[in-house]
This record gives sequence, C-alpha cells and structure tokens, in this order.
Amino acid sequence: MTNIKKLVVSVVAVATVLGLSAVSAFAAYTLFGDASIVAGGNPGNAAQIRSDATVSPGWGGVRFDVPAGITTLADLTTLSTDFNVTDDDCGGGSPRFQVRIDFDNDGVVSAGDANVFVYLGPSPNYTGCTPNTWVPSGNLVTDPNPVWDTGQVGGTFYDTYADAVTLTAGLNVLRISLVVDSSWMFGDVEQTVLVDNVLVNSDLHTFDPVLVGPPTNKDECKKDGWKTFNNPTFKNQGACVSYVVSNENAGKRD
Repeated sequence: MTNIKKLVVSVVAVATVLGLSAVSAFAAYTLFGDASIVAGGNPGNAAQIRSDATVSPGWGGVRFDVPAGITTLADLTTLSTDFNVTDDDCGGGSPRFQVRIDFDNDGVVSAGDANVFVYLGPSPNYTGCTPNTWVPSGNLVTDPNPVWDTGQVGGTFYDTYADAVTLTAGLNVLRISLVVDSSWMFGDVEQTVLVDNVLVNSDLHTFDPVLVGPPTNKDECKKDGWKTFNNPTFKNQGACVSYVVSNENAGKRD
C-alpha cells in the first residue's frame, strides 16, 4: 500500500502547497485543530497530528469525507492507516479513528450524536508504540483484537467491529476522522503522530499534492487562474501567458 499514489486527492493539500486560503467544500479531507501536511510520509507527505497542552487547542485531527456507498457502519469494509508516533507514545485512547454516528437520527451533526472509537497501537492496552517508525494498522474492520470502543453507543471500552455494527444498526455514519488528543499522558505534555496511506473502503488518502497543469490556453491564466497551477508554478499572469504562447509556437514548429 505504501507505494500506491493517491487515488483520491484533496484540494486541502493543493491549498497547502500553493498557499491558497480557500478550501473546496468537496475536499476529500479536512485538517482541524493542531494538524498540518508535512514531508516525511510513507512515502511523500504525511498528515502531522499533534496534541500539545501548551498550544491551543491541545488536539488535532483529519476529517475524511464519507465515501460513497457508506451509509451505516455495516457498509465499512476497510479502515486502515500507516502511522508513526514521533513524540512519546500511543496512549489515553490516542491516536484513534473516530466514527461519528447519527445517534439521535436527525440527519445532521449535533450534540445528540455518538462516536465509535477505533484504537491504534499494540493490543491489549494500545500503548507501547515503537517511536519514529512507520507501522501499518492493518484493516481494523477485520482485526481480531477488540480495537473498537462502543461505550458511547451502549457497548464496552474494548469491543469488536461486529458488536459495533449491531449496536448502531440503522444509524447513519456522519463523519470519519483520525484524532490525537492525549498530551496529558506525557511528561512533556505533547503527543505527535504522523499518518499516511489512510484507506476508507476504496478511498486512499496519501496527502500528496495533486498536480494541476500545465495551462493549455491563455484564458486559463486570467482572473488569478495562474495561481492554481503547480505543474509548473508561475510568478504572475504574464509568466503563465508566456508559457502558453511558447508551447503554442513550439507546436507550430513541430
């Protein structure tokens, strides 16, 4: 999986690379809290998620768009990631996947919802992660260990996917996130985790920038269109137009 390049790309990553402030509502993922895209992935880029008690808000995460075809938890067939604990350890229920369930059945994210947590790290306590090492989680849906926490939906702290499906039968999945929030466990009050190659059913997230370009006509350079290209990048509209004209002239000579 680590050699597979992105199948589903996010304009969040594009915005990060190009320095754009706007993020499309159709992005495949959204960073929240103390989270950023960094180099040093497995391979390429990674999402760095940090919980630092000295830096507001003290937690971070990545929220993924729910793939088409997932309505209830029973539709989730694959959930996995590569993760690398770069500061301290796993522990305190972090890092984890977090599946938000429409527990009050109102069709929107609200206070009446509940979460099913899915823990990363060595069973049975999900602590003792090898530091500064990329570790594949494997498919957590089929993991024989009780990595599912169904406490908010009437279950137990350590549970199975099958039990989670039973307890949430008929209820919709609203969000799927990766969260780090246990800085309180450690002496330096920080917990930092890199994640890469996140697979939710058939949607793969590698946090590498999508290549946009090159422009094929001068109109694409106008109205700040030149800012949207990163293959190649341009200093201004004139440079973008010159690139198009140069390619057009080269084509005429061929």
